Amino acid sequence: MSVRLPSVRHPHSFYDVFGVVAAAVAIMALVLAVRYGSIVRLETAVFMTVVFLWVGWAIERILGESKERARRHQQRNRPWK
Repeated sequence: MSVRLPSVRHPHSFYDVFGVVAAAVAIMALVLAVRYGSIVRLETAVFMTVVFLWVGWAIERILGESKERARRHQQRNRPWK
């Protein structure tokens, strides 16, 4: 069984989104454990906002691809043909 890394540019599944979010949270936890200050907190907030927006885009893309795939499958397998 082959394992692939989560894709940021072309997310295909929930695991891509989950992997990116888990990595972002781990990075932020590590940064906040090492340094903690006003600037770091601001950078963390900006970074997590960017991650949140990316998650919305990724979910929208995954659902759109799924809808297109289902439509193509339905057109191919029409029962009345």
